[in-house]
Amino acid sequence: MINQSKLEYIITNIQSKKVLVIGDIMLDKYVFGSVRRISPEAPIPVINVENTKLLAGGAGNVIKNLNSLNIKTSFISIIGNDSSGKFLKTHFKKLKNIEYALLQDSNRKTTLKTRYIANGQQLFRTDEETISPLSSILKKKTFQYFKLFIKQSDIIIFSDYGKALFIEENFCQKLIKYATKEKKKVIVDPKGDYFEKYKGSYFITPNTKEASNATFIDPKDNKLVEKCGQYIIQQKWAQNVLLTRGENGLSIIQKKNTYHLKSNAEEVFDVTGAGDTVIALFSAALSITNNNIESAHFANLGASIAVKKLGTSSVSQDEILEVFRKFLKSKTLSSSSLLNNLNEWRANKYTIGFTNGCFDLIHAGHIDMLKKAAESCDKLIVAVNSDKSIKKLKGNKRPILNLEARKKILRSLEMVDFVISFEEDTPIKLIKQINPNILFKGADYKIKEIVGANFIKKNGGSVIRINLTKNHSTTKLVSMIKNS
Repeated sequence: MINQSKLEYIITNIQSKKVLVIGDIMLDKYVFGSVRRISPEAPIPVINVENTKLLAGGAGNVIKNLNSLNIKTSFISIIGNDSSGKFLKTHFKKLKNIEYALLQDSNRKTTLKTRYIANGQQLFRTDEETISPLSSILKKKTFQYFKLFIKQSDIIIFSDYGKALFIEENFCQKLIKYATKEKKKVIVDPKGDYFEKYKGSYFITPNTKEASNATFIDPKDNKLVEKCGQYIIQQKWAQNVLLTRGENGLSIIQKKNTYHLKSNAEEVFDVTGAGDTVIALFSAALSITNNNIESAHFANLGASIAVKKLGTSSVSQDEILEVFRKFLKSKTLSSSSLLNNLNEWRANKYTIGFTNGCFDLIHAGHIDMLKKAAESCDKLIVAVNSDKSIKKLKGNKRPILNLEARKKILRSLEMVDFVISFEEDTPIKLIKQINPNILFKGADYKIKEIVGANFIKKNGGSVIRINLTKNHSTTKLVSMIKNS
């Protein structure tokens, strides 16, 4: 998990950057009503229409997310000469911090998706659209605006919905090659199963279905996610992959490393447009930090908000900060409140992992161990010795960091789901109360030396000993500091 100071740094400085978005825009129409009877003409519900709502969708939703964070943007897209296109033009005139080129094609319908919703459920959807490549004249105009807008942009988003702009591989490649020449990173939200047209992009952000269709590898677990992402990289369709996995969160696959970020969403109401939120926030954060992992965490927070909203929606700075604070608060639980959640986790068939330690001066060895533990379970609980307990074990000069400081650092780690402390010499009481599926401990302990190992095995669980990173320990770190 991204720490609070870094999160606030991104939000504070994000308005200093400019994002260029090029992609397929559409109009999302929502028709709300209620159903009280079935039609006598056919076995279908009759919707009593109560109100309608019009929203910019597709690439327009990417812009909406950037605009809600007051990020400066440039936008290029194609519309038809129709009422939907006119509405979108009027809509964009009202936005601040944006320059745009909505190029009109009189031979094209502006994509209009109409969703009919009654009693909180979407009943059906109708689409009106024209799917065809750009004419030579429109390609020329698009490229002219692309060259103009790219000069002031810090990063570029390709929002491909398979309607017009990126249908032709040659034109897509022309844009990417020009961006590369200008030393600008291209982040692609792909469509369809042909990823070769995105060759040269810095990141590609498919969902699991899109990635599976393109690679013929179903990324249904972490190992297959890595295999799928590495295939995309080996084919040179993109330098890196950000895979959106719905309720399973996000995964970043790089040439030498893979990172899995668990979803922060408490509940999912509507996934429509969540991918737009991810690519918008990820790209904007990347332009600030140049850090793939921190940017993915930022996007993950935004996605957890977007899926709670109906339809294509944006997230605000205040919402991101609020969900972050709630997330940190939820990761430190008392023994009683933790136990109250165990039934829910088991009902969801989560594999619960448990490890414990002093975690005084957290170092790379701790991080490596916790990461390996998290990869083997769904929920990782970390139990921390109290200050009094550590003094008893290690002497009056320890701990160096007090309990609250140690818990705060552990809470900030994405791989840790919950942090709890204990006063006793060992965590056996907690282990018996929680009864985790897996007990993790360093490989420097023999099984017979691991507190709770016998209890876990008797109850059908397992004990995993994790190899420790060499030359990393708090004692060595303290000694180095003293001798420096």
